[in-house]
Amino acid sequence: MSNKPPIYIMLAAQLLSVVGDSFGQRVSRVNFKHSPRHMMIGLCLMTAIQMFVIFSILQLSLPTSISGAIYINSTKVDCFYQLDVEGKIEDCTVQNCTEIPCKSQGPFSMFRSMKLHPFLFANGAFNIIYYNGEVLLYKEPLGLLFLVIAALSSTFLINPLNKIFGEPINQPIPPLIYIFGILGSLLSVIEFTPKPLITSKDQTESNDKDTLLDKNDSFIEQEYSEDKKVIEEKSRLINDSPADQDSPQQKKDAKYWLKTVGNVFLRSLRILIPMLLLMLANAIWMETSLFYNDQFRVNAFGYNSIDQVLLPFYLFPFMLIVDFIPPLKKLFLTEDDAKENMLQAVKGTWKETKYTGLITLFMYRFLINARAIIYFYLAIEYDLTLVYLELTLIRVVLNWLGAVILNLIVPKFIDATAEERRKTFYPINIVLKCLGTGGVVASLIILNK
Repeated sequence: MSNKPPIYIMLAAQLLSVVGDSFGQRVSRVNFKHSPRHMMIGLCLMTAIQMFVIFSILQLSLPTSISGAIYINSTKVDCFYQLDVEGKIEDCTVQNCTEIPCKSQGPFSMFRSMKLHPFLFANGAFNIIYYNGEVLLYKEPLGLLFLVIAALSSTFLINPLNKIFGEPINQPIPPLIYIFGILGSLLSVIEFTPKPLITSKDQTESNDKDTLLDKNDSFIEQEYSEDKKVIEEKSRLINDSPADQDSPQQKKDAKYWLKTVGNVFLRSLRILIPMLLLMLANAIWMETSLFYNDQFRVNAFGYNSIDQVLLPFYLFPFMLIVDFIPPLKKLFLTEDDAKENMLQAVKGTWKETKYTGLITLFMYRFLINARAIIYFYLAIEYDLTLVYLELTLIRVVLNWLGAVILNLIVPKFIDATAEERRKTFYPINIVLKCLGTGGVVASLIILNK
């Protein structure tokens, strides 16, 4: 397996990602009115239909030398009856196994592969964790920051997963690269909100309110001084009496602090658990791409069919379960999404996309799925840790550059508000992103020496 992935391939993949995400923002903000549930239903159905059509055409039209080709360690390997028909996992050669022509892979072979290797069904669980982990983190004010931390932290799991899945151990990455990369990424996603603009009318109203408050100050102070005397007198009477160590007020304060600590702990769990799950899902997605290829002999055509075409069969049952369990509904759905059942959500999604939104949704998923195919190629050809780290670092930089371009040239495309544009071009945010980009570029230069 080659060590360092070509930077131009990763740039191409992440450019597809940035352009695809811009279409995704339009779908989410304009068509689905910021509804995560409608967004998930839309992307799920469009992905499945789109990939089924495309990969079916490819499976039926391409020669099996392409659609059935299996590459392990950058070398095209032969197909054997024991491995590809019986599903055995063993070392086969021409001397000890029966060589056969490789069969094409795609939507029409995915169930055969899953029958031979039932572990492929676990891919559905990974998708459920990934998509819902993203939804939970996006609900948090600093959700984007947590997503970046989860993505970068995933690289630490690659080598442990390599040991578990029996794949070659990758070379450790120098700590300096992580320091530059992580600090640079965090600076690139941190954003400060500028103070809201105050119009002349708002200023006049504010001045009027201040004048009224000034007029009342003397009266309030007089009332306060009189009340204070009464309170002090009562306090002296209370202090003269024997004090109880566990007064009602003390008990009330203790309950308040316990409640506060409990709330902070629960809120931390609401962030930490999805972040850890997303970190695991990211690493497992990259790891299983390689594992399925090397051990189960499922190539890019077969894997992407299983991963994308079957997406509704994984996510829809989970969404139905959420619908019938109130605590899960409260956890996973926004207040507006929780008001409708699954059938109403599907109807609403179709209503919002059946006209102009359909083309936008198609482009969004087409570009993101093209990126996924490149990811699969990179995962099976190059060092997994390097691939995932570099892809994440490049994406962080291109994402903020893409946001600036969208807000500068076509803000209406993503329905950006005036306040969002001010936040994007807020000088301190631009400076932080430039500093962060410097750190990311430094880590990429060190990686590609």
